[in-house]
Amino acid sequence: MQLGWIDFSATERSKVLSILDLLSEKSTLDELGISPIRDGFANIFFPGTSTVQTRAKYFFIIPYTMKELEAKNYINSATFKIELDEYEKKCGNKFLENNSTEDGIIGKRSLNAGKWVKRAPSDIYWAGLRRYGIFAGGRLSRDEYISAACHQNSSKRNIRSLGNINDKNDEKEHDDKKPEDIGYNSFWNIPTFTKNWFDSLSMELSEDEAFFLKQQIIKYCPDSMLGYILSNDKKIYIELESFDDITSIIQSFPQKIQEDYYLAIAFSDFIYVATVIFNCIINEYGIDILYNTIHKPLPEIAEIDLEAIYNRLCIQDKMLIKFLDELKELMRDENIEKMTDLIKRREIWLKGEKRAKSAHPGELKSGWYGGDKLDYRFRISKQIIADIFEGEVNSNA
Repeated sequence: MQLGWIDFSATERSKVLSILDLLSEKSTLDELGISPIRDGFANIFFPGTSTVQTRAKYFFIIPYTMKELEAKNYINSATFKIELDEYEKKCGNKFLENNSTEDGIIGKRSLNAGKWVKRAPSDIYWAGLRRYGIFAGGRLSRDEYISAACHQNSSKRNIRSLGNINDKNDEKEHDDKKPEDIGYNSFWNIPTFTKNWFDSLSMELSEDEAFFLKQQIIKYCPDSMLGYILSNDKKIYIELESFDDITSIIQSFPQKIQEDYYLAIAFSDFIYVATVIFNCIINEYGIDILYNTIHKPLPEIAEIDLEAIYNRLCIQDKMLIKFLDELKELMRDENIEKMTDLIKRREIWLKGEKRAKSAHPGELKSGWYGGDKLDYRFRISKQIIADIFEGEVNSNA
């Protein structure tokens, strides 16, 4: 039987595509249902980011595009969406035209094949645009914003049309009014906008863009690791290779960030044991791989304070809590056999007998599932931070 979903609306479709995007990247596969903890820590450390973001420039391309489209005074949201999709595709092609080897071009493969992506940059970056205060329309979704923008354009037309029943002086008075003068919303907080932005489109941030994005993140995410790195110009961060490597500089961070970091590292080590066992099951590997892969005794890893993690992240999934608590007890006793059984039962409970990989060991010869140790969006945060710092350096050079 082929699985799918009913496409009720663009918003629902977007939610499903978000999930599929997560599953499309090896490093983010969640075979054991621990995403509430993984994503919880990621949101604390690097708010506004997602695993499918690529470069900081898109935090500007999207507002620039939206402002261009707003200026065309569309009153039909379907037309606005079609034009938005075409404009985003046009930006992708412009990137390829200017520098086809540039890293981080969304839709690069699709464009080279004459196609376009199912999930556009505006969808991928929308939560971040809201989080950093760049989108000034509150909690509106992208589609809700488009509807609101079209509604405002329609209202402007109606108000201007009132001049047809007034004298010429009244008509001129209406035409001279700006939208903000008659109560319209300004959806974008983006002072760096210039009308010729598309002509010189580049992944590099301008000095103004780098400064603006840096200040927005610091303002709206001051207590996060991301905000602290930017506010303190910790350029050493972009030289690190992994989330674990942050250990070398973590003592210079505020106490609360340190506490969260050590909890996250402990959980990464802890769930990695389950990941290795899971792969031993589905690939029919010998369990000796586990001891060749981990670098701490199991009882030491099992000293993790799960209760502190549940409280910090407000975890309320009772089945997840039960699974992790049982795993901890078995890990403390080094009971690999029962850990293996627990992990199999967990995956089967999540997916069902037919879809669970552990229920069909040896049938899937695709290598490793579930990723390496958790990095909590370290990779994308490092790229965004690097883009900001490099924008400052390149512009000041």
